[in-house]
Amino acid sequence: MKKIVTIPDYERMMSRKYYALLKAKMPEIVEYFFLELNDAQLLDQTEISKDVVTMNSKVLLKELKRRRKLEVMITYPEEANDQERKVSVFSPIGTALLGRTVGDHVSWKIQGGQAEFEILDITYQPEAVGDFDL
Repeated sequence: MKKIVTIPDYERMMSRKYYALLKAKMPEIVEYFFLELNDAQLLDQTEISKDVVTMNSKVLLKELKRRRKLEVMITYPEEANDQERKVSVFSPIGTALLGRTVGDHVSWKIQGGQAEFEILDITYQPEAVGDFDL
């Protein structure tokens, strides 16, 4: 399934590609993410559906095994903060979520296995409220 990405998000991420690969704890995941980005459906910010995870979106997830809920915000690496649940777009969770839609099941590698979640809701998406300059 193709990722759906806004043109500005695509351009910002592509401009950070080499930095992201250099700093990555799991470079193979970041490398695959950029392959997916190259194949992504690119849309203008005004055309993106409000159910698509974009940069700076807050996403409500449900863990499939334990049924617990978790909300995270997708950010650039310099804004990531575990305590505030701000995750880097280049982290395993960030690469799994960006460009996906409400209802999608996503998974990513974790220590000792695989995390599997469903995207329940996007509680904040910049484009949906006209915040185009984030």
